[in-house]
Formats: sequence, C-alpha cells, structure tokens
Amino acid sequence: MTERHLIIGIFIACILICGAVQAATLRISVVDEKNGDSLAGASIYVDGGYMGVTASDGTYEYDHSENRDLRLKVVRKGYLDWTDRVSADRTRIMIDMVRRDETLTVEVYDATTLQPVAGALVRIEGDGLSRSATTRSDGSAGFSMRAGVLYDLDIQASDYCDLSRTVRMEETGTVQYWLLRRDLLAVQVRDAESTDPVAGVEVFIDGTRRGVTDAAGNLPLHLQRERCYSLKVTAPDYQPYQEDRYFGEDDVFVLVHISKSAYPVSITAFNEGMKPIAGAEVSINGTLKGRTNQYGRLMLSDIPAGTYAIAVKAPGYGDWNEVCHISGEGEDIVAELDYDRASVTISVEDTDRKAVADAAIQVDGQAAGVTDGLGCLRMALTTDRVYAITAACEGYEPISVDVEIPLGTGEFTVPLVVERTSNLWIFVGAGVVVAAIFGAVLVVRRRRAGAVRGRPPRGRDRL
Repeated sequence: MTERHLIIGIFIACILICGAVQAATLRISVVDEKNGDSLAGASIYVDGGYMGVTASDGTYEYDHSENRDLRLKVVRKGYLDWTDRVSADRTRIMIDMVRRDETLTVEVYDATTLQPVAGALVRIEGDGLSRSATTRSDGSAGFSMRAGVLYDLDIQASDYCDLSRTVRMEETGTVQYWLLRRDLLAVQVRDAESTDPVAGVEVFIDGTRRGVTDAAGNLPLHLQRERCYSLKVTAPDYQPYQEDRYFGEDDVFVLVHISKSAYPVSITAFNEGMKPIAGAEVSINGTLKGRTNQYGRLMLSDIPAGTYAIAVKAPGYGDWNEVCHISGEGEDIVAELDYDRASVTISVEDTDRKAVADAAIQVDGQAAGVTDGLGCLRMALTTDRVYAITAACEGYEPISVDVEIPLGTGEFTVPLVVERTSNLWIFVGAGVVVAAIFGAVLVVRRRRAGAVRGRPPRGRDRL
C-alpha cells in the first residue's frame, strides 16, 4: 500500500513540474516609426541568434519556454538597429524602427558637351525637410537624407533649362542628370538628292567659322534666340549654300539641303597600240551614256561630283571597268582596252598528213611549247595581230609562217606541213664508193690491156 502511494506521488509531482514549464509565444510587430507602416523583411535576433524575418504584415512569432528575459534585436535595411530586453512572460511587442540617414550624391552634366556643370543649384524637399547645395567643379553635390522617403529634386543653372525630378532615397547612391542649354541649336546638313547626311561641312555664322558637321551631318551651336543670323555652309564637291535665318525661341534645329557641283567629263578609249577606238559603249553606274566618236572620245556635261563605276565596251576588246571619283573641272578619263584573246591551235603534220609530235613551236621568236601526240599545241593569242610562227622537229625541215589573227576571233587554227629531211651525205658517200669501184675496174682493165700488147705472139716464137 505504501509503495502504491509513492508511485502516485511521483506521478503527481511530474504533472506539476510539466505544468510549471509551459511554452510561451512572443508576437513581434515591426513598423515604421514615422508613418506606422508595417515593415516586412526585418531580421529577428534573440540572444544573438538569428530567428527569421517578419512577414508581409511586419509580424513574427517567436515560441519559447524561457523563464528569464530575452535579448531581442531587430535589423532592417534603411533603418537604425533596434535592441532591448523583453520579459519572458510578455506575449506582444510593437517595435518602432527609426529611419537611417543616407548620403545622396547628385551629378549634373551638360547634355551636349558631356562635361560636368559646376555652380548648378540643386534643391531637395520632402519628409518635412528642405535642403539645397551648389555643384562642385566635378558637377556633384551631396545630401544626407532619410532612407525610404520620396523627395522632389530641382536643378537650376545659368544658360540651362530647369530640371525637376522625383527621387526615392533607399540607400547610399548616386543619381545623374543631363541639362540642356537654352541657347542650343543644331544645324543639320543633308544631300539635296539622296537626303543622306553630309559630314565635314563647314558652318559659318555671321562670317565666323563655327565648326564642321559630324558623321550624322550635325553641328550643335550655342546661339541666342529671337535673332537673325547669316548662315553659310560649304563642303567639297558641293555648291555653297548661304541665307539669312531668323531663329525663334522654339527653334531646335535648322535643316539645310545642299546640292553637288556638276562638272564636264570626257572619256577616251584606246587600244593597246594607243589607237582610238570608235563606237565604244560608255556606261556610268550601269547606265549607257553614249558611244565614242571617230577619235575614241565621248563628252559628257554636268556630271555631279561623286564616285562612279565607269565601264567601256567595244567588239573585239576586253571590257574596261574602273571606279572613278569626279571632283573637278575638265575630268579626262582614259580607258585602255586590251584586245580579245583567241584560242589558237597550232597543228603540225608531215606531207603524208600524219601528226608530228614533239615539234618545237616558237611565236615571234619566243619558245611557246611542243606539240602533243596529236601534233597540236594550244595557246591564247591576242587578236588583230600578225605573228611569226615556227615549227622545228628532228627529221623534218623547219617551217616558218606569218599568221594574222583577225579582230574578234574566238578560235583559230594554224596548220603547218613539214617535209622530211633529205640525207645528202648518204648519196654523196654512195657516189664516192661507186666512183672508187668504177676507177678500180678501169685501172685493172688498163693493166691487162698493156700486158697483152707487150707479149710476142706465140706462133712467131716457134718459128
């Protein structure tokens, strides 16, 4: 019985102990100290340990079973850190976060020259504050402002248009702005025919050179409005342009169209022998402009300055093509046309009409090659010329002919017939042998005849 009472007592004690150590929940609400807005993303630390971040409504619930005070810390970007002790039995706490002051740098630049604007007045207002500063030599001005606040920004500078912007100060940073000059006026120069921009055009205002246009045909100027100016523009290969212009307050740019200068051009066609070619067709940029006269010349007037593709064609000649820049008076373009080349076949045969291979061919005294197994040698020769063609081969008599290849000929054949060589030494040798044999026979006969005459008749001896 006693043992049973002891077990029951121990059980009751455990229940009392567990009841005494109950879990607790601390609800943390984080808001902006100035406007009371809930702050999401605030980091929560308890006793130096990271617990988490506040939800979208700015709250965080921390469950604990501590029976002592908690050291609570809240951190959020743009605000001063909050740190304090919270009793263990507390279930709710509202934390007001104080905004941190941050540094805002405003940089101001000239929109045309891209250079810093010094001495510009920068004014910032908002959140009950109003501050102003003047830009330094580098075009910058700095302000210490509270983060998370919208500010109105105004910039003013002499000879520039005023600028107004809205800036949200979140953290330390830099904002940059262009200022447009009040007296800015751009001159734009275009080609009158193509409307393409013209670069390198000199611009004069009231007789004073103010600069040249850029690749886009533009030149920015600083001129007072509500005035009349003498405007003049000049460019190579273009006609000068000049007029008096009134520039009003609302004028932004002045557009000028200039026309190219026109020049007379002559085109003369010659062949390789520097003889004029009559009737040659002349085209400029693919358009036929005419044909050359008996002196090989075509005169063209009023050709605008510029770069052109010029082509000259004539029967029996190769085409002449060249890109020429016309930029002055009295342009004289000389086109030297090469004769067409004909495909020439030199054929060598003997008197029996059999092909002669390995025959050495010379053209105008220069070695051209040897004939193939078919007795042929092929080459390209200029037309409208006379050539001296020679063929030589062992066992054959050499042959040489003068051949004229007519102008405009595409293919041409030169037939050569060679005769076999006669070997005179064989005949001479044979004649010498025959003569020697004949002489020997005569000598023998003469000796025999003399011997017969000197011998006495046999009958007489006997008498």
